[in-house]
Amino acid sequence: MRSAEEYESTAVTVRPNADVREIADEMDAHAVGSVVVVDSDGSPIGIVTDRDLVLRVVAAGRDPEKTEASDVMSSPVFTANRRTPTVELLGMLEERGVRRVPLLEGGKLVGLVSLDDLVMELGVQCWNISEAVSSEIREAARSARGRRRREARRETLDDVRHGLSNAGGHLRKRVVGELRDLLDRIDD
Repeated sequence: MRSAEEYESTAVTVRPNADVREIADEMDAHAVGSVVVVDSDGSPIGIVTDRDLVLRVVAAGRDPEKTEASDVMSSPVFTANRRTPTVELLGMLEERGVRRVPLLEGGKLVGLVSLDDLVMELGVQCWNISEAVSSEIREAARSARGRRRREARRETLDDVRHGLSNAGGHLRKRVVGELRDLLDRIDD
């Protein structure tokens, strides 16, 4: 089973005292919808999403240059180990009602994965499974067609043998031998 590390992206980080304008600039510069707020050791202490900026700053009428990350971040931040399997991680996101999760390794921030990333990955895995099943079905059908053709040839040979049973012994042996050779070459 695949784990989050296979499709994680680099987490964009800010300090707790970064103002909202800086946060929006970072999101824009990196084309992301969230930033991870980290302490002086680089450990995640919160997360700010584009939705947080709209609801907690714009809709609340706050001044973006006087509002800091610590004022609008969601905290404590839910984190996961980067080696957490996809299905388990999806369950964690659903349980906590979040769409993004910072990934840690050895307690250090190493990336970020979103619900969209996980759903896309599951879609790819489902596609790969369906392709493998389709391939197996096609191969089984080819094999069944080949088996039916071999059975039909054997039935035809049996009909010819039966028809030749009234013919002379030497002629019958010769025709049956040639038919057997022909059948062997066709089966190969």
